Parts: sequence; C-alpha cells; structure tokens
Amino acid sequence: MTTLKQVLIILCLAFPLAACDSNDGKAEQLGEKIDEAGNEARDKIDDAADEVKDKVEDVCEETTDENC
Repeated sequence: MTTLKQVLIILCLAFPLAACDSNDGKAEQLGEKIDEAGNEARDKIDDAADEVKDKVEDVCEETTDENC
C-alpha cells in the first residue's frame, strides 16, 4: 500500500473523531439531568428496599427466635 493511500485512510478514519463536538447542547444537558435523576431515584429506592428487608428480618427473628 502506498504512503498516499495510508495517509488518506488515516484521515478518513480520524475525521469523524475530529468532527465530534464536546459542547453539549440543551437537549444533551437535559438528557444528562434526566439520567442523573433516574440514578438518584434508583439509589433511594434501593436504600429503602434494604431498610424494609432489614426491618422484616428483625421482626422475623424477634417473633420466631430463628435466623430469618
């Protein structure tokens, strides 16, 4: 393969990367905020579920004298 072909191939592969814009638009920012809110909600739900599970286990152990 000639050097010119190699250079052209490299340029063709590198151009899409150079065309990427790192500045997020309003839609991208909104999408990120929605993702963050979803992640926070999921974390809170997981924490609440863990607390309920622990309480149920505590009540089970208190009432049955067994390891639940």
